[in-house]
Amino acid sequence: MFCPNVDTRFIALFGNPLKQTLSPLLHNTVFESKKMNNLYYPLEIQSFEDLSKAIKTMHIFNVIGANVTMPYKEKVIELLDGLDKSAEQCGAVNTVVTTERGLIGYNTDGMGFLNSFVETFGLSPKGKTLLLMGAGGAAKAVAFAFLNAGVSKVIVYNNSQSRAMSLVERVEKFFPGKCEWRPLNNKPVPPEGVAEADIIVNATKVGMKGEAEGQSLILPDSFHPGQFVCDVVYNPPETKLLADGKKAGCKILSGDGMLVYQAAAAFKLWFGIDSDVELMKRTFRNYFGF
Repeated sequence: MFCPNVDTRFIALFGNPLKQTLSPLLHNTVFESKKMNNLYYPLEIQSFEDLSKAIKTMHIFNVIGANVTMPYKEKVIELLDGLDKSAEQCGAVNTVVTTERGLIGYNTDGMGFLNSFVETFGLSPKGKTLLLMGAGGAAKAVAFAFLNAGVSKVIVYNNSQSRAMSLVERVEKFFPGKCEWRPLNNKPVPPEGVAEADIIVNATKVGMKGEAEGQSLILPDSFHPGQFVCDVVYNPPETKLLADGKKAGCKILSGDGMLVYQAAAAFKLWFGIDSDVELMKRTFRNYFGF
């Protein structure tokens, strides 16, 4: 049995809610397999004020790094001492590393999701139209990763105009004319909007285990065969969005690949060595019994 001691190095996960997260299971399994004296643990943070306190005291408790998830991926930036290019471009942080320069923010989400997409489908998204649901940190990371990979257009559907325009305006600085926002008005994405897309990505918590489980932002009869329907949600592994897409003849991608690849990239940033991607994948499959 692992028992922390004075030499144990900790990795924290800041976010809310965190009951659905599998990140502690994946990282701690790798720590155990590599006989590393580390512990990864989730902390449900109730407010930005509490996040500020937690970030500022990381060094006191030998917390050498952290992951950040909803709803703090963007807000955490003002608490850090610097940003890597991966976070600076998209304006969202999911990984924090303690360095001699202070706390540095990175984003491994976007590349993690893109790696999962390419591995699963065996193709590049270059030249395709992306329909992106959401405008938070995960959405920004996905948008920039796919734009850097050559998608021709990103159409953002989101209820909040201010959040959506924040994403669009950020994209405009790097990829002029390639991103636009369309309001959801608390309704599903219009069928005509779905029909425009080659790739569909849900980057919201809709469909996630808990209150939003069993819901989708797209009506089942809106899909058409040949579309790539993707979700950043990984718990449950098959959301309603993915189940409806599969039934309509679409190719589907769950968020588990993004979870694994962003985790492996974060691991490398914290410790300077490779994680174990295959062990993480097996751990995920075993958890859900498939």
